[in-house]
Amino acid sequence: MTPVLQLRAMAAVLAQARLPAQVSWLLAAAALLLVLLAPPAGRVVAAAALSLLAGLVQAYYAVRIGLDRQLLQALDDADPQAAPAQLDAALHALGLRRAPALTRGWDARWQGMRALLRGQCLWLALQALALLAALLLRSLA
Repeated sequence: MTPVLQLRAMAAVLAQARLPAQVSWLLAAAALLLVLLAPPAGRVVAAAALSLLAGLVQAYYAVRIGLDRQLLQALDDADPQAAPAQLDAALHALGLRRAPALTRGWDARWQGMRALLRGQCLWLALQALALLAALLLRSLA
């Protein structure tokens, strides 16, 4: 696969991170509602708070993934044949990245972006499990 197609494919993969982010917002709203309806203390509130915390971490991953997706899209629009060093230089010039000792190639970048997606999904799963635990604890109380 050519670097241009890889760039576009990874941008398309990263665009799929929107769905987990939207699901996370729904779970966070449910957890917040549960906190407001639950007694002031207890395991229900703790589990719901854990769900909210996991949602915040998931949101961080979603922001990072969105930034990477937009950078790939901008790179594709400006110069799809650009080398990774050009992206690093642009980020460094904007103060968004320290000057790297070594420039990572596209393969290492794809691996890092996939790791961000996995992290987002793991935090979403934790968020959902914590909310489920809060709901179960509430029904048992």
